[in-house]
Amino acid sequence: MTSWRDRGWIQRLREQLRKMWVRVILYSLAGVVLALVAPFMGRVLPYVPQIDLASGSVDELLNIIATSMLAVTTFSMSIIVGAYGSATSNATPRATRLLEEDRTAQTAVSVFIGSFLFSIVGIIGLSAGLYPDNSRVLLFVATLADIALIAWALVRWVTHLNDFGRMSDIIARIEEAAKPAARLYRDHPALGAIPRADALPDGLPLVSSILSGHVRHVDLQKLQARAGQCGIKVQILRMPGKYVHRGEALLRLTGPVAEADHIALRQAFSLGEARSFDQDLGYGLTVLGEVASKALSPGINDPGTAIEVLRAGTRVLEVLHEQRATRDQVTFDLVYAPPLDLERLYAVFYTPIARDGAGLLEVQESLQDCLAAVARFGDAPAARREAERARARAEDALTEDWERKALAQA
Repeated sequence: MTSWRDRGWIQRLREQLRKMWVRVILYSLAGVVLALVAPFMGRVLPYVPQIDLASGSVDELLNIIATSMLAVTTFSMSIIVGAYGSATSNATPRATRLLEEDRTAQTAVSVFIGSFLFSIVGIIGLSAGLYPDNSRVLLFVATLADIALIAWALVRWVTHLNDFGRMSDIIARIEEAAKPAARLYRDHPALGAIPRADALPDGLPLVSSILSGHVRHVDLQKLQARAGQCGIKVQILRMPGKYVHRGEALLRLTGPVAEADHIALRQAFSLGEARSFDQDLGYGLTVLGEVASKALSPGINDPGTAIEVLRAGTRVLEVLHEQRATRDQVTFDLVYAPPLDLERLYAVFYTPIARDGAGLLEVQESLQDCLAAVARFGDAPAARREAERARARAEDALTEDWERKALAQA
């Protein structure tokens, strides 16, 4: 099984495979190939049972599929686009990427488009006389199988629409997207590198970025291998989630290297216009916090959603602080990386909610309860500092004395 350390090019491949167009193309090609192969298969098969119904009904079935699938595909895409717009306006634009990667929606649209193309190619082949008797029966059987696939996709898609794009669904998606990064930092602090922020002094050679963008992924295995070949050690200066301007340093090296090694070391960093959930735990918590801030805005005024977000973010931190029997402290002994700043991580998630919900007692009580839990299983001093800041902010915003007393008890 591929370990998390082998995810350099695999990571980029997975990002492409999550996109809808990949499944649409695969299912479309499958539908076209199925219709084109039937004439040749009918000629080489030694025996195909005669089905009298096939010769008269396959034309009508294919016409029905062609007509209905075009309408169903258009209707499904309108639902998906509407869910994107709802997530953007009610939650956060960053959540639309998770909806775009929904496998059930991708499969449904892909089946519908693939079936449409299968029926179109089948109708053209029948009109051109490409299907003799045996091939016509095979086409009929393939059409029945396609109808069964369409029925399965429709039932699954309609059931999925009960939750697709709703606020609870969006929160759950963000939480699940953030947990792998939490497990990664739980099992491999500093992504498996030596956890030291200032291991190498200033004045040493640097590897700078030739592009601007967010660091989406760092291939530490590639850095380890290249550092071993060059006989040096490297220090990561920009971890996943950081924005890098052109010319800013990505790495500090203990010694000079050739230009080819500079290029190889630079290629260990994947940059993009948007952040990624995979190695960036702060991004998942930031997106969750954005949902809560939007819910607490005067135009929406939904403290219940903010409380739900608080619980979800705290569960992500629970995963980060889970106790493990064995922890792989250092996997890459030639690479230094800054350890996770827990105080900053807590502030990224809890501070915006404390600010936007300062005048709402129910939000502040839930916030204090969550921070008390974090203090028990996580970094207690950092959690207590965050709780004190939230309480001080709330005491200034709450207007009733009984609310301040209730907050003090919480």
